[in-house]
Amino acid sequence: MSDTSSLETLIELAEGDRDSAAKLLGELRSARQKENSQLELLLQYREDYRSRFEAAMQRGITIAAMQNYQRFLASLDNAIKHQRNQLNHSDGRVQRGEDNWRQQQKKVNSYDALRSRRHQEANKRARRLEQQQNDEFASRASSALDGL
Repeated sequence: MSDTSSLETLIELAEGDRDSAAKLLGELRSARQKENSQLELLLQYREDYRSRFEAAMQRGITIAAMQNYQRFLASLDNAIKHQRNQLNHSDGRVQRGEDNWRQQQKKVNSYDALRSRRHQEANKRARRLEQQQNDEFASRASSALDGL
């Protein structure tokens, strides 16, 4: 297998790894957005429930009803705390996914740079060979004219 085809294989593999990392990153971002939406929904629900609790307090409620409101608000606060923790973990996963994608892209860029250098070197060798052939042709033509 030639160096060129080996390099092309490496590039294809690196591009596949990069594309897989990009797909995973998209999934991680989508999951993070869903978790953020759930947190916002919990916060809104808590605010609505707190408003109902305050309205009920102004109208007058029993101690048992007040305790039920307070227990439910505490339960919502725990759910919100849990969801914030989930969101923080999700942020970390997204960050690691971004780092992985950047690393994979850097690898692809390195291989592309190597391929470009090899193409430039091959073109340079071809131009030198062509120049040598032209010089040799000119030298033979000159020698042939001198012999006449």
